[in-house]
Amino acid sequence: MTASTKTEILTLLKRNGGHSVAELADELRLAPVTVRQHLVGLERDGLLVAEQRASRTGRPHYMYRLTAKAHAAAFPRRTDRLIELLVREVGSLEGPELTGLNSHQKTHLLLERVARRLADEYAPLLRSWPLSERVAFVTQVMHVDGGMAEWEKVDGGFEIRDFNCLFHRLLGHDKNEACEWHESFLGQTLAADVHAVACSDTVGQCCRFVVMEPTAADKQPRPEPETILAQ
Repeated sequence: MTASTKTEILTLLKRNGGHSVAELADELRLAPVTVRQHLVGLERDGLLVAEQRASRTGRPHYMYRLTAKAHAAAFPRRTDRLIELLVREVGSLEGPELTGLNSHQKTHLLLERVARRLADEYAPLLRSWPLSERVAFVTQVMHVDGGMAEWEKVDGGFEIRDFNCLFHRLLGHDKNEACEWHESFLGQTLAADVHAVACSDTVGQCCRFVVMEPTAADKQPRPEPETILAQ
């Protein structure tokens, strides 16, 4: 099996949560018998698990999903830089900021500060770029940190999906809950209206964001404060 075919199969299963042989064959434009050969190798390597499902015809078929080993080995997360940021922010927190907060609120406060720090790093660089280029850039940042992020143009703006969010488990989200940390990071970095939305029920772990294209009114230059005061 070629490495590219192996990667395609793992990526499809990562993105969609699970596929049958027929669905994989259709997506990859391969014969089902060829797909089965590839799946046997991946299952032997401990990267896939097959779950039996009933079909409309009454004959059982199998849905293939990634194992924990596949999530860790095929889609590694880069944690060193983010851990460094977290350690710095923990060291800078003051006692009064934490007074009265429960553990969940403390976690969100910490991650919000990390999001702000990252946004302060990237936003000046991206300020003059078209929104499409800003979206492509931050998606690549997310991809490097997590290993599985992508974007596309949609009506009214752009959509970013992260299938390997580093903070998904930390924040205790279910698979259809969006990552508030990345929503904050994206909104500040892109200087755009960003909404976190739920992924499809058929998709595995996923954070999904809609980035709204500015309207004509939004693009109108705003008067300087001195001009406002003079009126």
